[in-house]
Formats: sequence, C-alpha cells, structure tokens
Amino acid sequence: MKSFPSLTLLAVTLAGLPPAAHAFSVLTAGHADIGVGYEAGEFHPHWHLHEGTFVNGAPLPEEAEFAPDELLAYVSDPSGARPPGSTWDFLGTSAGSPLWVLPAVEDHARPFIGLASEELESADWTSLHLRLVQFAGPAGGHFSLWQTDALGNPVVQMATSNGLDASDRFELAVGGHHHLNYGFTQPGLYELTLQWDGQHVVDGAVSARATYAFGVTVIPEPRPATLLALGFLGWLAFARKR
Repeated sequence: MKSFPSLTLLAVTLAGLPPAAHAFSVLTAGHADIGVGYEAGEFHPHWHLHEGTFVNGAPLPEEAEFAPDELLAYVSDPSGARPPGSTWDFLGTSAGSPLWVLPAVEDHARPFIGLASEELESADWTSLHLRLVQFAGPAGGHFSLWQTDALGNPVVQMATSNGLDASDRFELAVGGHHHLNYGFTQPGLYELTLQWDGQHVVDGAVSARATYAFGVTVIPEPRPATLLALGFLGWLAFARKR
C-alpha cells in the first residue's frame, strides 16, 4: 500500500518557504503553460492551466489562469538519474545522481509545462524571446531547461550550473507553443525569474519579468485532502508572519 506524508511533514516543508510563497495553489499534474499576454502596451505573464489539470488535488473543470505567484508546480520523486557523459554536465550534478525532471513528453503523473505565446498576434511582433535572469534554489540545487535532438543529445536553453548570462534564453515563436525538459538536482524550493523581451511593430521594445515557483520533494505525491490542507497550512503560515 502506498504511503503518504503526514500533514506535520508538509507543514515543516512549508516553514522553509519565504512569506511570498505561502499563499499558493499546488499544481501536481496535467497541462499547464507559462504564458504571456499583451494589453495596453504591456506584457502580462501568467500561468495558463488547461481543463483537467490537477490543482490542490482536484482536476479543473475548465481552463483557468493564475498569476505567477499564485501557483507552485510540484515535482515529486526523482524521474531517474543523471546520464553519463560530458554532454550532460550542464545539469550541475554528477553522473548517477538523482534528477527530478518535468519532461517535454507528457507524463500524466507530473505537471506538463509549456512555454506559450498563443495570446500574441504574430503579425504584431518581429521578435520574442524568454530569458532566465534570476535564480534561487536549495543548497547545491541547479535548474536546467533543454530539448533533445534526433539522436537524443541535449540542446541546452537555460542552465544555472555555470551562472546566468545572455545564453540562458529561449527564442519563442510568436503565437506558438513549446514543450521542453525542466530539470532539478536537489529537493527544495526553486524560484525562477523569467524575462520576456519583444519587439512590437508599433509600440517598439517591450519587456516584463515574473517569478515562477517549483517545489521539489522526495516524498510521495500527497493525497488530494493533504494538498488542500497544504494550501490551508500555507495560508496560516503566511498570516502568522504578517
């Protein structure tokens, strides 16, 4: 019989989170996009969740949007181990070490996260790209974003193991939708600050930043009731700090 973490353990996990991360909903499985809209000359980053995506232990009855700081993507037990070979050194961990991955191909037990710009009109933009500009994570933890080529070799888009620079970016097809691999090397809270930079045909250069949170654990995926309690306990912790 599968065991589940106690509410006490989940409360202890929450205690290590910063106050801004305490009032959140928890995404555990299903299709969700890190998206961006455009209105009145400004980008509007958000989470776009598809119908049936699991939030706080229950499937959404219809599509929904969340502000970046209203949702935490939950990454459960490791997906496997870091492959051997120097081509995987960008992950920032040694071969054979545990690796938590949200894959580019849908796994119904994990969040399936896309990068979407479908709310933008392609005729309005001459360029659009996404950069990782700030990163916070657990001690020894690294984040990577990559694709694989036809031979299974990684094509790295972002990696924190060698610091952040101009190479930590992904070119977005305006009006498009992309799925890549999200990798994490240690359990803990990861906060990724992303920046959208675009060139609008009328408004010129447009830019915006938003921070997205991912919670990586070594405990089994909690029951729906536990997830609901997790959100409640998070709200209590946030209220106490205020």
